[in-house]
Amino acid sequence: MQPPSSTRPVVVDSQLARRVELAQAAQNRDATPPDGVLEVAGGLAFFNGPGSPLTQAIALGLDGPVSAEALDQVESHLGREGGPIPIELLPFSHATLAQELSRRRYRVNEFQQVLVRALPGPTPETGRAEVRPIHPDEAQVFARTVARAFMGREELSDEEAALILPLTTQPGTCCFLAFVDGEPAGGGTVSVHEGVATLSGTGVRERFRGMGLQQALIGTRLEWATRQGCTLAASSTLPASPSQRNMERMGFVIAYPKVVMVRDAADNR
Repeated sequence: MQPPSSTRPVVVDSQLARRVELAQAAQNRDATPPDGVLEVAGGLAFFNGPGSPLTQAIALGLDGPVSAEALDQVESHLGREGGPIPIELLPFSHATLAQELSRRRYRVNEFQQVLVRALPGPTPETGRAEVRPIHPDEAQVFARTVARAFMGREELSDEEAALILPLTTQPGTCCFLAFVDGEPAGGGTVSVHEGVATLSGTGVRERFRGMGLQQALIGTRLEWATRQGCTLAASSTLPASPSQRNMERMGFVIAYPKVVMVRDAADNR
């Protein structure tokens, strides 16, 4: 099997960024009620309740200027119940977006690295872990496994587990579980949109870390995405995180950074 460095190179430009970001937006759209979706300024804004990780604006300004009126619409949509207003800013976003966010005193909330790789392509060996799509009756198992991974503890409330459950019913999304000796040890999702596979929601329970399960989850989802006809895979991680290193071991390269900008709905401009 070839090493991951032999993966076909991907040309990074504004068109690639738009393709990747709209694939992520499609994944979020599937998880958002129709009245929570706003198409604006070449991108989309999703409202899933104040404080929800899926309440955000994606891909604004990737195909032209962002007007003050358009940003007014975004703020009205995302801040309707008084929660924070997160807007993603990319290096490829039109300069008017950064200028308007600065004028409104948005602050940096989080940096992310967007990584990509071409499909099909070589996938390194990932050990003997059993990784497969969930069965119809495993939604609760998946939700609790991934919630335990993200929380870093085994004891969960029903409310905490319920935060992950909607992933199991999203159209176009497939959820995977990783097992160690028959016990669910980790999980992750992959969604498909116009040939782009978006890998997200990957987590391994604390006592199973260091066993190569995250790489096994990545590799299995890449193989699945290739069978669906995808030509590109993408994912976002925190900079210099273990997740970024695992993605790079599996042939991904950093395509571009992005910044999540935020302000509170109640802030005065």
